[in-house]
Amino acid sequence: MTAVLGISAFYHDSAAALIVDGRIVAAAQEERFSRIKYDAAFPVQAIEFCLSKSGLSAKDLDLVAYYEKPFLKFERILETHLALAPRGLFAFLRAMPIWVKQKLLLRREFKQALSGYRKQIVFPEHHQSHAASAFFASPYSEAAILTADGVGEWATTTWGVGRRHQIEIAQEIRFPHSLGLLYSMVTAFCGFRVNGGEGKLMGLAPYGEPRYADLLREQIVDIKTDGSFRLDLSFFDFLSNGRMWSKKFELLIGGVARVPESEITQREKDLAASIQQLTEEVLLSIAVHIHERTGLQQLCLAGGVALNCVANGRLLRETPFDEIWVQPAAGDAGGALGAALFATCQMLEQDVESMDVPFLGPKPGNLSSAASAHSNLQSKHIDDESIVSFIAQQLAAGKIVGWVNGPMEFGPRALGNRSILADPRNVAMKDQVNRRVKFREAFRPFAPAVMEEHAKEYFELESCSRWMTIAAPVKPDKQHEIPAVTHIDGTARVQTVDKHTHAKFHRLLAEFRELTGVPVLLNTSFNLRGEPIVCNADDAMNCFLKSEVDVLVVEDQVWWKEPADRE
Repeated sequence: MTAVLGISAFYHDSAAALIVDGRIVAAAQEERFSRIKYDAAFPVQAIEFCLSKSGLSAKDLDLVAYYEKPFLKFERILETHLALAPRGLFAFLRAMPIWVKQKLLLRREFKQALSGYRKQIVFPEHHQSHAASAFFASPYSEAAILTADGVGEWATTTWGVGRRHQIEIAQEIRFPHSLGLLYSMVTAFCGFRVNGGEGKLMGLAPYGEPRYADLLREQIVDIKTDGSFRLDLSFFDFLSNGRMWSKKFELLIGGVARVPESEITQREKDLAASIQQLTEEVLLSIAVHIHERTGLQQLCLAGGVALNCVANGRLLRETPFDEIWVQPAAGDAGGALGAALFATCQMLEQDVESMDVPFLGPKPGNLSSAASAHSNLQSKHIDDESIVSFIAQQLAAGKIVGWVNGPMEFGPRALGNRSILADPRNVAMKDQVNRRVKFREAFRPFAPAVMEEHAKEYFELESCSRWMTIAAPVKPDKQHEIPAVTHIDGTARVQTVDKHTHAKFHRLLAEFRELTGVPVLLNTSFNLRGEPIVCNADDAMNCFLKSEVDVLVVEDQVWWKEPADRE
């Protein structure tokens, strides 16, 4: 037996992943256990889960891999601040405590979390971990690889090739020139949280016009024909002040940044449209260059920028690649999986099964007595076959359903195991779920989950999109049928549901189709704004009680807040 544990930590979305005998057996983010959104702490609880699920202890592990090289990253931080000295002194002093206390003492963290482990700890580079997560988990034996994010140690964007047990990085763009940091800077300027609000900016983009795009190209981003680029750093201040943008950027845009939670104006909508267009343009140019250099027909993507499903849709439709494959936890959480894959495949030269499903987390378990002791609740056990039909009826009747079933998804998007579901035919449902359930901005779109065999009837989609990683146009003659999941620009972030790999959720969609003629459901993550996706039954009940979800399903148990909902 060979067991390899991968770990990511100390930036955002800490996680752990475990590979045993060439099979990915467990993976989870720390936030789901700690209930701290984007938790960056060392993933003690995620590690405990991975080991417990496999029946192993730390001493049974053959190799532990951390997703980046901390000393190389520290070198970059030191060099950057020395180059700017004395400017940026306070930012440097703010950053030092966590490095001195934790990041440079990783072996101590490992020793505490992995009692009894005495073997090697390996440290692939950050973008090697991203590339490994994209290629080694894919169904391909050979493919091109593109990674893009804010920054790892020095690299911010890389491309290369994967062949069986090896990935080779052919070219990289280095810090501070970063597409991810540029996108995050505009995210912050528009009043959203960095490393969390970028998805909001992507959702806001269709409400605006890209009237700043030419200005950004002319003044800030120098894009070459191969997609490589350089930034004019005078428009940024993240190197010295801790704030992402400089006064020069405010002068260029003609105003100060939006205050978080204040009204979103047309300026923010137009900025979102502009940076989205620019990001897509850069990624398309890079992808075309990669295809010209490699001649390969499959492209694997990872890194935080790879979670931009709108750009991914254009990569699939507008580049010469026949297929693209995006790792479902493409951001830093997926770095844990990438580190484990890199160690297993590239270092131990072992084969790993492709990642057919991302349901690698814990099962929901049972409710505690405290969580279930609410006098206003009605509950009922329904057998596995009947519950699907019953919930389909509730959805068709306009109920909003919290659906918790089986192992939790790995990655930022709920895919039918920790989901809030609703009827996509109701044009008011988008506003209802945003306002009554998620308590979030009204412009935020929802994804359609669709039976895979019916996907092309509703969406202009050239391949499956089982993990919500690709946005595609909704066919014009179908937009009126599913208005709650059709974004303002006529697109949707599609999840195609396969009856073999996701049987129960597929059955629910089929039952809904029998009742309504529509093989689509509105699917969004089961959480409230500012909270992680629910992990266990208690989390689901707490979320149910704090929101206006009408019906809660945990495996084969159903709860209602009003007796009338039972009929």
